[in-house]
Amino acid sequence: MVLTEKKQVLLDIIEDEDEKLTELLIALANEYNTSNQKYSSEEIQEFYKIRDAMLAHPEIGYSPKEAHNLIRNKK
Repeated sequence: MVLTEKKQVLLDIIEDEDEKLTELLIALANEYNTSNQKYSSEEIQEFYKIRDAMLAHPEIGYSPKEAHNLIRNKK
């Protein structure tokens, strides 16, 4: 079973079940979800420096197609 099919099965289960099971599934999903990554203030400042450098020199940027070609050719 592929991921999209699994998600559809889960949606069907949630749709047909009561509030208690729905709340348990939400609690389980929240407990499992570890994608809430926190960034340190140093990392955030580095993001801002990179952004400011890119905005200061927009002529250095690449189109998406150019960027893909550079990545694929490892340049």
